[in-house]
Amino acid sequence: MALDMQCSIVNGQRITRPQALAFTANHPIGQVAGSIYDHAVSLGIDPAFALAEAILETGWGTSGFAQNRHNWFAYTAYFENPDAASSFESDDDGIRIPLEDMKQHYFTPGGTYYADGDGTTLAGWAKEWVDGGPAHWKSACRQILSLMQSAMQAAETEDETPGQ
Repeated sequence: MALDMQCSIVNGQRITRPQALAFTANHPIGQVAGSIYDHAVSLGIDPAFALAEAILETGWGTSGFAQNRHNWFAYTAYFENPDAASSFESDDDGIRIPLEDMKQHYFTPGGTYYADGDGTTLAGWAKEWVDGGPAHWKSACRQILSLMQSAMQAAETEDETPGQ
């Protein structure tokens, strides 16, 4: 899994569905990790990025947005008014709708927040997202992706160990 800021976050698949489920199994976000993975893949968004973003925005799924509003990306929750966060009818809607919005506005050329030159990279997302939000976002997202990478490497090592 490439973690540099130029890594593409669209059309990439740096984590498998079983790895995503295993990585989140001991956290509330684990209950929707499969849906996050599936919707991200169907939209051409790197599922590792989508999962990391949901983890970051909801505190591993512990936030009231996730638990009470089916809002797995803190969608429309702004720093100046977090209570404006959207409520969704179902977990599926609370995953699909924000990911579709990200795809349209951030990762599609001509999208409102598409960063020319870096639009489909972590750097492109950070240009628009971090500048309007907390300075810790980039390092926090990288930390989650690093944890994910370590878990994936540990699982690969276990799979390769003879006699198991």
